[in-house]
Amino acid sequence: MCMYKRALILFCIFMGLFCISFFNLDYLSRKEKLKEAATNQQSYKLKIANTRGTIYDCRNRPLTGMKSKLISAVIPSVESLRALTPAVSDDKKEELYRKCSGKTPFTIEVNQKISSPFIKTFEVPIRYSGMTLAPHILGYLSAEGHGVCAVEKIFDEYLTDKNNEIYVKYDVDAAGKFLPGVKETVEDRSYLNFRGVVLNLDERIEAIAEDTANKYITKGAVIVSEVPNCEIRACYSLPSFLPQSVGKYIKDNTSPLINRAFCQFNLGSIFKLITASAALERGISPNFEYDCVGENIVEDAKFRCFNSKKHGRINLEEAVAESCNGYFIELSKKLPEDEIRKTAQKFGLGEPIELAENWESSGGILPGEESLQNPKTLANFSFGQGKLMASPMQIAGMINAIASDGVYKTPKLIKGFLNGGTQLIKYKELTKTQRNERIISNDTANILKKCMQCAIDHGTARKGKPERTEAAAKTSTAQTGIVENGRHVEQSWIAGMFPVESPKYCIVVLSEDGTGGGESCGPVFKEIIDRMYQEAPELFIE
Repeated sequence: MCMYKRALILFCIFMGLFCISFFNLDYLSRKEKLKEAATNQQSYKLKIANTRGTIYDCRNRPLTGMKSKLISAVIPSVESLRALTPAVSDDKKEELYRKCSGKTPFTIEVNQKISSPFIKTFEVPIRYSGMTLAPHILGYLSAEGHGVCAVEKIFDEYLTDKNNEIYVKYDVDAAGKFLPGVKETVEDRSYLNFRGVVLNLDERIEAIAEDTANKYITKGAVIVSEVPNCEIRACYSLPSFLPQSVGKYIKDNTSPLINRAFCQFNLGSIFKLITASAALERGISPNFEYDCVGENIVEDAKFRCFNSKKHGRINLEEAVAESCNGYFIELSKKLPEDEIRKTAQKFGLGEPIELAENWESSGGILPGEESLQNPKTLANFSFGQGKLMASPMQIAGMINAIASDGVYKTPKLIKGFLNGGTQLIKYKELTKTQRNERIISNDTANILKKCMQCAIDHGTARKGKPERTEAAAKTSTAQTGIVENGRHVEQSWIAGMFPVESPKYCIVVLSEDGTGGGESCGPVFKEIIDRMYQEAPELFIE
């Protein structure tokens, strides 16, 4: 009996020790598994969008990001699939099914907001959608979301900010599977996209300029600037493009991605205003007369007026109005050989215009001093032909100087920056290239304005005469020396200002391969002015 009791006690002791050991091992095993699970737990950062600073017009109206889309951050589940199926487009349903059958949180575009504990929906701005105003000035983005050209490129660092991200953080295991029980974290600083670059463009004027130009011009450019500071209120290049679909334009032989407002073109008779300025500043009277017989002979070369038209005895005003080549050849003979060239430089020709750091328009071409010692080259130069070339942006600065009573100011495209709110930080002056200086007298400027008014009232620019105000303008039809299909290619221009008595705006119109400055560009000039008065009368209220 004693032996039985001792055996039972030993058995109980043994079983107790066994149980203690078993539970210790189980505890240690589970502790190791918990430790391993904790080690494998990770934070998964799901990016919803990279937003970008906005580009504004001069009144802080956005030119980018004006439309938005809905992006949902989704935890894969049957419930998510059920909630999202009616909210995604048919072309995204296969993507939805595939992602919902996975383990990792994902994003998908939806057409409505969804109420679900497994889904969070965000409104994300679309950078470009539909027709965009001034695409050659705004530029476009790479697939990675960085600026490729124009404002988007020049101010890429300022417009791109990692703090503008929208993302959701989830706790997931090593396989990327969402771990329930822990609330996800949302980081949304997209409100920072209100900061951005402010341009001198005015969306009202830009829209009018673009719509009007598209009616009359296939290839060319239109610039509208405000007097006296030469702020660029509209800048349009044709043909245009859609920034969101750049790929399809790369092989287009009309080169729509080129900004023609910044490119150099043969100038022609608008340059006669330079020759006239040089003569007037040298004391030659505007009453100086020349008897035009339709051609002017310099050495062994004949220089004809358009269609060999005989203008008869004319003075400066009539010569500008009728665009008489011979008159300006005679003026050039009365001036030192380099006088016209020096005057052209004062008006900004021959030098690029810096619009922002590392961004400038073409400097064009001025004939060299030595070449102008040849009387025939000088004669050709005096009325804007030969090797002379200029950009529409340069001509905007030139016309603004006349409208501003002889003070040249560099064209200005960038107004400043918005760092949130509405406070403007002005763009720093480009001190090396920004000019603000008198280049001709007030009297000379007034004589030129009167000559240009005659040109639009009864001269070559009369097709540009507006109905709602008085204007002044000069036309050009510039030879290029290019022959296509047996036809001589010419560049057509009109450039002028309005109202005449106290100019507030200047307009430059270029029609590449046009049919004449008055014919191709005059109607654009006229309609822009009339529509500005009709559609935006507030522009003319002091």
